[in-house]
Amino acid sequence: MTPEIIAHRGASYLAPENTLTAFRKAVEIGADGVEMDVQQTVDAGLVIHHDYIIDLHTDISGKIYDMTMFELRGLDFGSWKDAIFKDEKIATLHEALQLCHDLGEITVQLELKATVDNDPDFVPRVLAEIRDTQMVDRVILVSFNHDLLRQAKQLEPQLRVGALVYGAVESMLFPPQFWDLTGIASNWQEENGLEEPEQLPDTVTPEELNAENSSQMTRWLTDKVSMLRASFPGESLQEIYNHLQQQRDPADYAAGLDFKLDYISCEYHTAYSNPTFVRRLHRMGIKVALWTVDTQDAVDWLLTVEPDAFVTNRPDRVREWMEKAQTTAPDPADSPETTDTPAE
Repeated sequence: MTPEIIAHRGASYLAPENTLTAFRKAVEIGADGVEMDVQQTVDAGLVIHHDYIIDLHTDISGKIYDMTMFELRGLDFGSWKDAIFKDEKIATLHEALQLCHDLGEITVQLELKATVDNDPDFVPRVLAEIRDTQMVDRVILVSFNHDLLRQAKQLEPQLRVGALVYGAVESMLFPPQFWDLTGIASNWQEENGLEEPEQLPDTVTPEELNAENSSQMTRWLTDKVSMLRASFPGESLQEIYNHLQQQRDPADYAAGLDFKLDYISCEYHTAYSNPTFVRRLHRMGIKVALWTVDTQDAVDWLLTVEPDAFVTNRPDRVREWMEKAQTTAPDPADSPETTDTPAE
């Protein structure tokens, strides 16, 4: 089985991520599909962007869910990457899906970035765009908020849905400062003398991180806090941590859901400690995408567990590495030592 190669946020190393240019370039360099993120503006518009915060990709500070479509469309989302991309606009969901429709038979992994206000009309709006662009049979709708997937499957049963999971909690992309700040750790309540679980903070300040020059870390952590608050609305830190623990074994987790998944989209390091989960999911009729796979060592070893897709920032290189993979695969018991940081 040859895994599909899905370009993470498009050809994100060649063009500004999650833009129409990045999606075009991904197809040009041979990707089988693209991954993109959709989120909702304050006036219920649907735009393609990964972070809730736009600070890194524009020359202003702001959050997509606090801004209107008009405000966002007036910004330059390209110059941060290179001057040749000056005035690249944020793409609407309709534009992105229409482009992918016109590019040919490519797969679209569309990540639902849950709304911070838990808007019940968010999923229906996204489904309306998928239908309007005739992409129901080519989209795989994925999300960390699995309630959104349940809603989507109820409204559009033929649409494929995939649960995004980190798998092993220790492989998550949050640095130690995050766990120290939030207190999410084993025995964290007892260690901190707390009787009730704390709620997630609205933001993270440099003072709380107690680090010099921490503005980038502050922005990054604030965005991740927004993601957790949206993915697990109204839940305490301990409840969120418990959910993540339940996802340590993706196959067991999928079996316990009250709706049928078509995909599990998992952080790839999980396969090193749990190499049988892909086979077990296949027996359940569930396909597996692994993210974000960007090195030859990872490709060579992960091919042994036979995933259905690699989500990667380097689709061209992954194809080269797959073609060069030796017929004698590495022993799955000998998982590689990895120090690279997983990316969402």
